[in-house]
Amino acid sequence: MAAYTDAARIAAYLGLTLTGAQQTQAGVMADAATAWIERYTGKSWQVASPVTDERYEIQGDRVYLARRPVLAVSAVKTRTYYPDLGVTTLSEGQYELLDAENGLLMIQGWSVSGMLALVTYTHAMTTAPADVRLAATMIASAWLSPALAPSTNGLSSVSVGQNDVSVKFSERRGDVPAEALSILKPYRSIVIA
Repeated sequence: MAAYTDAARIAAYLGLTLTGAQQTQAGVMADAATAWIERYTGKSWQVASPVTDERYEIQGDRVYLARRPVLAVSAVKTRTYYPDLGVTTLSEGQYELLDAENGLLMIQGWSVSGMLALVTYTHAMTTAPADVRLAATMIASAWLSPALAPSTNGLSSVSVGQNDVSVKFSERRGDVPAEALSILKPYRSIVIA
């Protein structure tokens, strides 16, 4: 699967021309930023559509699908947490896609706790949005920057005045930039229990 950014985007964002070794480092940072974004948001824009038998816990009579918007639900099966107790395939009249944009699926008559749904569906979440790709570029660039200028490791700014030198250190090296976090926060998965 491809990362949400690449060495060329990182170089353009930093306004630099990267050497071969730096391009390799940028690729590693792009992969790491992609993995971090997927953990933080609880989403992946790298999953092919359709998804077959994706497992969900039924919340009352609802299932909140992870990949949205949902184009169509083609099959729903239910089972307990113990797979050897059997699987029930539901008919089309036993489930309904209530909200395709938000991935809300209703399963008729299932308010028993401890039940799982295995859902097969198609979705349109196969390419990361432009702002998520930008956030990946920002994160990878921030993580790569110390390696590009190792002699300034940890420095945010240096100013020299008359009989005065001021050095400002970065607050936290290796953190995710606040701008990237503000882009990603709306994409975080919400779990309603």
